[in-house]
Amino acid sequence: MLCAAERTTRTLLLAPTRARFAAAISISTITVLLSWLGWRSFGMTPTWLAWCWAAALSCGLVLTDIRCQRLPFPLVTALAAGLIAPMLGAALIDGDWSRFRFACVAGATVFTIAVLVQLCAPTHTGGGDTALYGAIALFLGWFGWAGLMRGLLMASILTGVVALLIGVSSRSMNSRFPAGPSLLAGALLSILLT
Repeated sequence: MLCAAERTTRTLLLAPTRARFAAAISISTITVLLSWLGWRSFGMTPTWLAWCWAAALSCGLVLTDIRCQRLPFPLVTALAAGLIAPMLGAALIDGDWSRFRFACVAGATVFTIAVLVQLCAPTHTGGGDTALYGAIALFLGWFGWAGLMRGLLMASILTGVVALLIGVSSRSMNSRFPAGPSLLAGALLSILLT
């Protein structure tokens, strides 16, 4: 994940060998822990495979956003594409296309709304955040209306709280901060609570 993040940003995220090793161990440990939590919640299902993919890519996206304040489109696209594969597999196996269709429509709709928000307020949100909203909504949509609304609400509230804390601590409400970590944490937490 660290190498993929560095390749897509064309930035060395961590220079010293010790820092790189510690980041790789941390990302791996968090991914394994999140995968285990997903397995406890979903069992050995296609939803669990999607969860594992989301957990792994989220760790890389969080590190990239914190270090570079960027969410590279190739990583966000990989997140969305990796989520579609197990959901499509589940729809093929179960024959339940309504869930898959709802997830795809949710992702496209939320992405479109996020693009409109970015066009109206380009200095307040980045393109990576916009694309991330679509990818998150794709996965949240798999859990129906309740999962979609709960996840978007939790992700947005957590991001708002982080923005408020950063604004207060920096004494400037125009402070820039990486929104990806709070968006991903809120969405993944809401899925675990589903």
